[in-house]
Amino acid sequence: MYSVSCFALDWRLTPNLSAREVFSDNLTLSQDNKKSGFVSEVDPGLSLYGSSTWSTFNLNYRLQGLYNAGGADAVDINHQLNMNSLYQAVKNKLYLETSSSISQQNLSSNVATDNISGNGGRTEVKTFSVSPYWTPNFGQYANGLFKVGYNKSSFDNTNGSTISPELSKIIQNGGFNLISDSETYTRQARLSSGSAFSRVSWGVNYSSQHQNRASGQDVRFEQYQGDARYYINRKFNVFGQAGYSNNDYQTLSNSVKNGFFYTLGGQWSPSRWYSLEAGYGNNKHVTMRFNPSANLSSTVTYNDKSVGLNTGSSWDANFNYVFKQASIGFNYSQETTTLQQLLTQQGFFLRDSSGNFTQVANTQDLFTQGFLSIDSSGNLIKGPNYNNSQLVFNPFDLVDDVIIRKRGNLTFSFQTGKSSYNASMFNERRTYGKRTGEDLSYGVSGGWQWQYEPRLNFYLQPSWMHTEGSLSSNTRYDVALGVNRSIPINLGRPLLMNTGLELRHINLTSDSAQFSGYVENRATANFNVRF
Repeated sequence: MYSVSCFALDWRLTPNLSAREVFSDNLTLSQDNKKSGFVSEVDPGLSLYGSSTWSTFNLNYRLQGLYNAGGADAVDINHQLNMNSLYQAVKNKLYLETSSSISQQNLSSNVATDNISGNGGRTEVKTFSVSPYWTPNFGQYANGLFKVGYNKSSFDNTNGSTISPELSKIIQNGGFNLISDSETYTRQARLSSGSAFSRVSWGVNYSSQHQNRASGQDVRFEQYQGDARYYINRKFNVFGQAGYSNNDYQTLSNSVKNGFFYTLGGQWSPSRWYSLEAGYGNNKHVTMRFNPSANLSSTVTYNDKSVGLNTGSSWDANFNYVFKQASIGFNYSQETTTLQQLLTQQGFFLRDSSGNFTQVANTQDLFTQGFLSIDSSGNLIKGPNYNNSQLVFNPFDLVDDVIIRKRGNLTFSFQTGKSSYNASMFNERRTYGKRTGEDLSYGVSGGWQWQYEPRLNFYLQPSWMHTEGSLSSNTRYDVALGVNRSIPINLGRPLLMNTGLELRHINLTSDSAQFSGYVENRATANFNVRF
């Protein structure tokens, strides 16, 4: 008898259609020159999903059509896309990973938070990445990873949109530009010990990221590192790390710290539930892990680095606890990155069959800032800062620079009976390589959803956020009250149409002499159907 492997890919193509009618009493988002009116929106879209034992493919696309957005009495078309795929060319050995996105982003914090209101201050962001990688296995002796990647980010900053006076002044005084197109090349090589090494584990790693920009200086992050760990017994082990950091980006004070680094230390693990690790050298750290049960996990790390990225003192922390009907989460981290990298990681969201929203990349920021929540069925739904036109609100200016980002998030959710509650707080600080001072943003948001009937939900979603920039600060308050109703329909086969009514109030105040803020009140009627 003779047999061969059969490869099948299960494809699902799902068209969808949504429409909204929005009334706003301040389409121009102006304090003195208010203009009220209706904005009509029609959004055809499709979802394409494919899955097999060898590959996955997920694509969501929406064509947003707007009439009278910003009170311009014109038709606007926006493309919005999220795609990612993973293909195994050789099973468990050779892979190809790709992703792509199209979205609209704010250029500054003092402008519109979506595509409905406002007269500019937005840019269209397009990203594409491809990463082939190889995961060889050298018997019981070593495992490897060899990966290269290419990422393209483009920004349509010449589409006639205007930017805020504050951002224009920052650019002129600072001598740098709006965020520009970039091409990023990544390389990674890693080799780690296999099962043949019982008392000793080791690893060597190389990583680099080279970002070529259309304007401004290029950016390079590069590091070589090796580490080894010897297990004295089940409770104690000692370790050593050494490497070389070779980064290159522009700063005002030439503060890039390159060179040789090392760390020597030990770890105490009296049980599988907790451990304590400390390392000393020109890069020091202390890490405590405490996981006393399956419901509670926590890790806290203190770093004091003299070489590499994120030099000086810094903290990283994660805490998650799950109750029977509630959950609490906290995380804090510091990273050195670029805005092009952050925008590539954000991803994009589209509606599912119930009118809710799904996403394929990095949900953490959107939960903690109130862009997303979870309904009583475990589905992702829009949060208080979410809107149907632009899905990620940027509280910071989009400029070409390297940023040091310190961010803390605290989230809470609770469900009882027919009601579900959620609350979140965040604090983020950013310092820049070519810019003095720092930007600060912090806020709080909450949500309550009441399932009156199986297909009828009421919700209340308030949020508050304060942002302090280099030349001005602003405070934004947003509250939404609405109802969602699912209606069975028959268009040749049974379908479910999600409808909704929403009232929304937005109040933004600013201490800038050029921009004093605005107040906007909205009423929205919408429907969504997935064929």
